Amino acid sequence: MKYRKLGSSDLEVSVIGVGTMSWPYSAFAQERPADAIVDREGVLGIVRSALELGINLFDTAEGYGRGFSEELLGEALETLDKRRQVMICTKVGRPGESVSETCNLTAPNILRRCEQSLKRLRTDYIDLYLAHRPDPSTPVEETVSAFETLRRQGKIRWFGISEFDPGQMTDVIKHGMPVANQLAYSLVERRIDAEIREFCAVRKIGIMVYSPLAKGLLSAKYSRDHLPPPVDDRRQHHFRPQTLDRFLAVAEGVRELSGELGVTPAVVALAWCLAQPGITTVLPGAKGAAQLREAAGAAELELSRESLERLDGISVR
Repeated sequence: MKYRKLGSSDLEVSVIGVGTMSWPYSAFAQERPADAIVDREGVLGIVRSALELGINLFDTAEGYGRGFSEELLGEALETLDKRRQVMICTKVGRPGESVSETCNLTAPNILRRCEQSLKRLRTDYIDLYLAHRPDPSTPVEETVSAFETLRRQGKIRWFGISEFDPGQMTDVIKHGMPVANQLAYSLVERRIDAEIREFCAVRKIGIMVYSPLAKGLLSAKYSRDHLPPPVDDRRQHHFRPQTLDRFLAVAEGVRELSGELGVTPAVVALAWCLAQPGITTVLPGAKGAAQLREAAGAAELELSRESLERLDGISVR
């Protein structure tokens, strides 16, 4: 495994992290049924495998399963007695009943929610605490002040943001320096190339990439005849009709190159992300230990200039 310094912090994070939104009953804003049967041993296996692979970064949020992802992570780390060997990133600002609702980044909410996250994670500090989305209703100064209060109290080590554009980051920086911005990025989602990636690089704000495989599309296991079921919300995003053929063409190009290199398409797609300037770490979801082991292979793949140019040519900007 390889490691990179995250922004201006002292955190040395693995270039492959573990995204936890794909864990049992941990989808964004999902409510877990009272009678749900949870594969806790499976989660424990993922965490154990991550540690064996040298992965030290776990990404979660209070909004993932309404805190259930945090519960699962805290339970696994406590069982393995490995809390001090890893870095936990979690996010504050959980929406209400609707995913589309804006985050609540008022100081009282941040301070209260942090206590709840600490309890679910079974820890006395959070390594990296992110604002999950911008909150246009709350002054940025109030939000940053709450993060700084938590830092002084020793409850968080560093703070960051997620899905903030350059204008919003500029406002944040006036009051305190975030060490990371978590953003969607992949061969079919390159909007941050326009301004955000350079903005972060210049100011030493590490970029943590979520959805680097475009919700599985770049694993090349889907086709026109084999798509996620109609009820899957991916059909409204990465697999929507307007872009499906274009995106599947990218996935096919990744598959062809991966065959030539003797690795899986997922490894190629992740390695491409890691090769882009300014990217610190990628956070693929892992439903099982096998997926995680596959993803870890991207840390060792050095794509040639020719391969990078080839992927750049087929990507969607």
